[in-house]
Amino acid sequence: MPGLAGITTRAKVLCLRCYTVATTARRTNAVWSHLCLGCHYHQYEIGPTRDQDRAWRAEVGPRVEELSR
Repeated sequence: MPGLAGITTRAKVLCLRCYTVATTARRTNAVWSHLCLGCHYHQYEIGPTRDQDRAWRAEVGPRVEELSR
């Protein structure tokens, strides 16, 4: 959307519930949150497992496809 060009991706994800069905917005928010946590963990924390990473990445494709319609 043109009016959303200047805001953060996190804010855009939160706005999705106004632009798509609730299920898609929730699932997109969940996968975004998991990917962010996986990318920003600290040395004293245990990072995501390979299976978690694969599951999150597998979820991205369907979300992009749904949101592209």
